[in-house]
Amino acid sequence: MFLPIILQALVSGMLSGEYSFVTRGATLKCTQGTDPGVLNLMIDHGIYSQNEPLLNVADAVCGANISKEGAFGFCKVTGDVCKPTIPFGSKWSDGKEDVLIEGEHALLSKSTLVCSCGGMISIEQDGQEG
Repeated sequence: MFLPIILQALVSGMLSGEYSFVTRGATLKCTQGTDPGVLNLMIDHGIYSQNEPLLNVADAVCGANISKEGAFGFCKVTGDVCKPTIPFGSKWSDGKEDVLIEGEHALLSKSTLVCSCGGMISIEQDGQEG
C-alpha cells in the first residue's frame, strides 16, 4: 500500500536529499528572460516516470524548445524577443552521475545551462505531476 508512495519519493529525490529527475514538459527559467519556458524534447530515451520520458544532460538541443525564438519572452540583455542559442555540444550541468540514460547522466532539477546572451537557464518545475 505504501510502496507506490515510497517509490515516488525515491524518484523525486525526497528520501535521499537529492534533487528530482526531469521529464519532458519541465518548466524552465532564464535569468535574462521575462517568461518561463518549457523543455519539450520531441524524442524520448525509453525511460519514464509517471508516463513522462526522463531526460539526460545532453538534451540541450534546439528541438527541445530551448532555442526557440521567444522561448523565454523578452531578453533583458537585448531588449528584444528572446532568441537563446545553445552552442552545439553543450550539456546541462550537475546531472545524476550514477544514473545513465542512453549513456548520459540523468537530468536533475538542480541542473543549469548557459544561454548565449549570458543568462543562466534553470529548471523551475521538473515536469513530474503529482
